[in-house]
Amino acid sequence: MAVALEQLPSALWARRLLLAAVLLVTFSVALGQFVLALACVPLAYWVWRARPAPPPLLIPALLFLAIAWLTLAFNTARPDFSRITKLLWFVALPAAAWLLRDERDLRALLWAFALGCAVLALRTLIMVPLGAWKLLRAAPDYAQNFPHALTLQGSMPDGQMLMLGLVATLGLLLIRRAERRPAGLVLALLLLQIAGFIMNLKRGSWIVALLLLVIFVLLKLSWKHTLVIALVVIGALCLPPVRARLTTLERDFNPAVGGRATMWLHVAPALIKAHPWGLGYRQLTNEKMRAVAPNVERDRDHLHNNALTVLVETGWAGLAAYLFWMGWALVDAVRRWRAAQPVSEAAAVAALVLLLMFAGLLLNGVVEYNFGTSRLMIAAGVIMGAGVLGRVAKPA
Repeated sequence: MAVALEQLPSALWARRLLLAAVLLVTFSVALGQFVLALACVPLAYWVWRARPAPPPLLIPALLFLAIAWLTLAFNTARPDFSRITKLLWFVALPAAAWLLRDERDLRALLWAFALGCAVLALRTLIMVPLGAWKLLRAAPDYAQNFPHALTLQGSMPDGQMLMLGLVATLGLLLIRRAERRPAGLVLALLLLQIAGFIMNLKRGSWIVALLLLVIFVLLKLSWKHTLVIALVVIGALCLPPVRARLTTLERDFNPAVGGRATMWLHVAPALIKAHPWGLGYRQLTNEKMRAVAPNVERDRDHLHNNALTVLVETGWAGLAAYLFWMGWALVDAVRRWRAAQPVSEAAAVAALVLLLMFAGLLLNGVVEYNFGTSRLMIAAGVIMGAGVLGRVAKPA
């Protein structure tokens, strides 16, 4: 007979370690991976004892995984299997689906993102200016001035992780307000993350975060919160590094520069035509892109877009499986949000935040390749798994 989740200490330890892994992976991929691997030990014991039903979302996930392996094995003369092991970190998906099932678990997940991203924000506020100062001294010809040096220190994974942290922390703030509980700590975490988010100077994450905040405004926030958000945005636009960063947006849409437009309009079509069944998962290299467009950015092995990179590497079959997987996960998150609304305001907010976090990753994936970054793959796996509709009940 199957054993309930609450009846085995192994499940409780697996849940604790999973949440710890989420907290740690926000600012350290090595620590996050290590603790997630530890979580798999009690999780495997619980699965053996409890025999839980696999979450349905595993169907498209395993389909994509199978296609990724096949394209790597059959479409590549000398396949590099070391890079496909990144997909194993999607073990976070079934782990979260089994272990994070009610509003209490979702709230704990939001706290993990909020606390971890506060650490990441603090590190960003220290290391980005320090790195810019060192770069300006070491390579004055490369870094034109200090604001320009700051833009060279920003990190795409950090920007997206801070975007997730902002949404999670804002959700906690709304939950505290709904429950009429003090929110001083949450507000402090939010302000710290905003400062780090601005300092990271990643435009794609800024734009996605702003879109998500607009949704929050329409669905949950009062006019006072809207005014605060507007003041923060206006204040950020007054900062010289922010204005300088935004003025370079037009370069991304110039095919002659070698950035996103070059990759999307020249590199991707040529590689898709030459390899309709895919190059092989994670086999795209800068050399292969430069063979099509010599002016393309150096040191890039992706196309700054999830769908295009998946299509080039795994072919049309891989793209179909990827879209099937992401669409299924999005529908699951919407269903969980709708099911949580009659339970309580806190449950509805937690489920909405989960939905917006996943939507944020999808939107960022339009202008960045976040499907091949270990930190974001773990975060995405947990968010997708937690979005699987399980128990939606008030915490005990």
